[in-house]
Amino acid sequence: MELITVAAIISLLSVALIFSPLGLGGGVLYVPIFYYMLDWQMQEAVTGSLTLVLMVSLGSSLAHSKAGYADKDAANLGRMTAIPAAIIGTILSGVFISLLGDIIIKILATIILIFVLERTITRMRTQTIESDEVELSEHKTKYLVGTSFAGLSSGILGIGGGAILVTTNRSILRMDAHKAAGTSFMVAATIVPVALISHIILDGVVGNLIDRIGILPILAIPPAAFISAFIGAKYAISHLSKKTVTIVFICAISASLLRYFIDFVS
Repeated sequence: MELITVAAIISLLSVALIFSPLGLGGGVLYVPIFYYMLDWQMQEAVTGSLTLVLMVSLGSSLAHSKAGYADKDAANLGRMTAIPAAIIGTILSGVFISLLGDIIIKILATIILIFVLERTITRMRTQTIESDEVELSEHKTKYLVGTSFAGLSSGILGIGGGAILVTTNRSILRMDAHKAAGTSFMVAATIVPVALISHIILDGVVGNLIDRIGILPILAIPPAAFISAFIGAKYAISHLSKKTVTIVFICAISASLLRYFIDFVS
C-alpha cells in the first residue's frame, strides 16, 4: 500500500473522530481527501464521501441519542423535505458537472461554508442563552426550508448536509450545541442513504471504485469510520463543553473553507 493511501485512510478516520461531536459527517473534507490525495474523479469522490458520512451519521447519532441529545420530532419533520431534496440534488449534481465541470461543486460548497460560518459566529457574538429553545410549531416553515437546503446540498456536494442542519437547529430552533448535533445526525442518517443510492444508480461509478481500491478497503473502512464516530461523539458529550464544541465546529468549517480557497488560488 502506498504511503499517500495510508495517509488518506488516517485522514478519513481522523475526520470521522473529530467531526462526530459537531453534527457534521465530514463530507466537506472527505471529498477533498478523495479528490486531491487519492486522485479520484469528482463523482467517485462524492460517492465515497457519502458512504463515510453515512457511517459517521449512524455512529454519532447512536451516541447522541443514548445521551438524550436529539429531538426526534424535529428530525422527523426535517426528513419530509430533506429526503426528496437529496434526490433532486443528486440529479442536479450530474447536470452541473456535465455542463460546467468540477468547479461548480467547489463554488457551491464554498458558498455554503461561508454562510454557515457567518451564522455560527453571529450567534456566538449575540451570546444567546442556551435555555431559550423555541417550539418547533412556531417555526415549522422556516425549519422545513432549512432542511430542504440540507438535503439539496447532500445530493449535489456529497456531504451529509450537517453544516446546514446544525445551523438550522441552532439559528431557528435555538438548540444547544449537543442537541443541534444529535438532531442533525438523525436527519443525515436518513437523507444520506437516499443521496448515496441515487448517486450509485445515476453515476455508475461503483465498478470503477472496486477496480481502483479493491473489496477489502470497501468492507473495512466504513465500519472503522462508524466506530471512530461513536467514540468521538461519546467522549465529547461527556467531556467537552457546549462552547468548546461550537468553537471546534467553527475551526472545522474554517479548515474546509481554506481547502477550497487554496484550490481556487492554485
